[in-house]
Amino acid sequence: MKRIGKLIRTAILLLMIPLLGGCWDRTEVNDLALIMAASLDAGKNGTIELSVQVFTPNQTSGGGSGINSSDSGSDTFIVQSASGTDFADASSRLQELLPRKVFWGHGEVFVFGEQLAKKGIIDQMDFLFRHPQPRERAYVFISKGKAKDILSMNTRIERDSAETLREMATLSVGTGVSLRDLNDMLTGRAKAAMVPLIEKKEGPGGNVFPYISGAAVLKGGKLTAQFSDMLKRETQLIRGELKVFNVTFPVKENKGREDGLMSVRVVKCRTKLIPRIDRNRWSVTVRVEGEGGVLQNASRANVMKPAELPRLEAQLNQEIGQRIESAFRLIQREAKADVFGVADAFWRKYPKQWTKEQKRWNEIFSEIDIHAEANVKILWPGFSGKSFK
Repeated sequence: MKRIGKLIRTAILLLMIPLLGGCWDRTEVNDLALIMAASLDAGKNGTIELSVQVFTPNQTSGGGSGINSSDSGSDTFIVQSASGTDFADASSRLQELLPRKVFWGHGEVFVFGEQLAKKGIIDQMDFLFRHPQPRERAYVFISKGKAKDILSMNTRIERDSAETLREMATLSVGTGVSLRDLNDMLTGRAKAAMVPLIEKKEGPGGNVFPYISGAAVLKGGKLTAQFSDMLKRETQLIRGELKVFNVTFPVKENKGREDGLMSVRVVKCRTKLIPRIDRNRWSVTVRVEGEGGVLQNASRANVMKPAELPRLEAQLNQEIGQRIESAFRLIQREAKADVFGVADAFWRKYPKQWTKEQKRWNEIFSEIDIHAEANVKILWPGFSGKSFK
């Protein structure tokens, strides 16, 4: 009996060996169409136009065979488009146009066209989160004009426009918003988000490249307003996402006369939203703290003198506070969308009042009082010491 048992166990192990191999369902890289970036535009008759940037290895590098890239004028990518009733339908039609299996796992950038964003992007985002391949860390942008034009650009510094946008989004001064970030904001309590706005810019020699020109406000998944690059930075600061930034402000003498400009680089920035409800009046204080170093001094102020620093710090903090309040009021007035996360601050501190009034949040937000308190200390005067003046 023992011998029969050993034979049975041995037979079972032998039968399991073929199942342990990991290559039975393999897909070779040469059989994949690697999607580096994708764009969605509003098509004709309510359709969706999907465009993808497909990576094509350089055939002269000995790295395998690549897809012919003559259409885009580049040896690293092609742009292919397909239309459908929605993202999923356009994706299936796109597969019919490519000789390789579409693979979304390398996607770094997703761009939504301006016209489609005005109609709404939530329904199309459902495909990206339901499909197992797209990265939640891929960056999202809104383009002025057609998003397809952004993918077709042949940039010179980076490999392609997708890599260019990814690098810009990851910089400390960028406004990178990932798919996961966008989903959290649009499904959060305020149901509003701010996404980088990109457009084409022509450089020397006729070269065209993408750049972040401002910010787009999405409310309920629809594009409702567009703002400048400066406002984008203040929004990041209020949200606590901007850890390093520069501030240029006019230095005033004791008599109030302007004495020139000074630029300070603020680091280790910390932002806190302090909500308050007083007799049914809702207000929020934006408190900013950090440390700064002088980048440029075009005034007569001597930053090497400790006695001068309190005066300069007061003027610096006043400038920061004014920028925060102006940005908040502008979005409050024109976009009427809570892109700052104020709703979450009230929910944490006043859960009962928030639960009672959450249906009126858009109305309440448009009337909230804003006050900014900045406390940035100038700790580094720079290497040159005194001003040349």
